[in-house]
Amino acid sequence: MRLVSLILMLGTFFFAAQAHADFFGKGVKDITAKDGNIIIDASKLDKAQAWHYRYKEDGKVIKFFVVRDKQGALRAALDACEQCWRAGKGYKMTDDGFMLCVNCRMKFVLNRIGLVAGGCNPHPFQYTAEGNSVVIAAQELMQGAGYFPENVR
Repeated sequence: MRLVSLILMLGTFFFAAQAHADFFGKGVKDITAKDGNIIIDASKLDKAQAWHYRYKEDGKVIKFFVVRDKQGALRAALDACEQCWRAGKGYKMTDDGFMLCVNCRMKFVLNRIGLVAGGCNPHPFQYTAEGNSVVIAAQELMQGAGYFPENVR
C-alpha cells in the first residue's frame, strides 16, 4: 500500500513539474539589464520556439517571452494579457506552433505576437529586433508591472 502511495505521489509530482518546466531550469530564465537595456541573443532560438524570461527591478517582477515565428522573425510580448493576467499562468508554445494562453486555452499565431493588443493576446511592448538580438528598454518592461499578480497589492 505504501509503495502504491509513493508511486502516485511521484507521478503527481512529475506531472506538475512538466506543467511548470521552469522547475527543471528550462522554462524561465532570470535576466538583468545593462545600461538600461535588456539584450537577448536569440541566435539559437529556432523557428516556432519561445524562450521565457523574468526581469526583476524595484521589488517588481516582469515576465515576458521572445519567440521566433515560422518565417524567422523575432517577436516579444509580456507573458500576460488584459483578460487572464490575474491567474498568473502566462503562455506556452504548443506542439503545432502557436502560443497558448495557459488559463483560457486560446491559441495565437506567432506572426501577430507583439503586434496585437487587447483581449487575451500576449500584451505587447516596444522592442527592437536586430539580426539575432532582441533589445528591450528596461523601463519599457516596467510599464507592464501591473499585469502580474505578484506586483499588485
